[in-house]
Amino acid sequence: MTRLTIVVPDDLAERIRAAAGGNVSAWLVEVARDALLRREAAAIAAFEAQEAVRSNDGWDEERFAA
Repeated sequence: MTRLTIVVPDDLAERIRAAAGGNVSAWLVEVARDALLRREAAAIAAFEAQEAVRSNDGWDEERFAA
């Protein structure tokens, strides 16, 4: 396990402690995991949208219509 130290203003640190309910490490892990999952979900959605456009653009039909 890696130890990570971050520096934040005192008022933000107090808000983080309050939101974390005393377990800042677990809270930060959850926040980071949620953020990464949101980014991954957005990337997958963008890829799926791009593939949907690509599959509906007629390119395959033109290419293989010989």
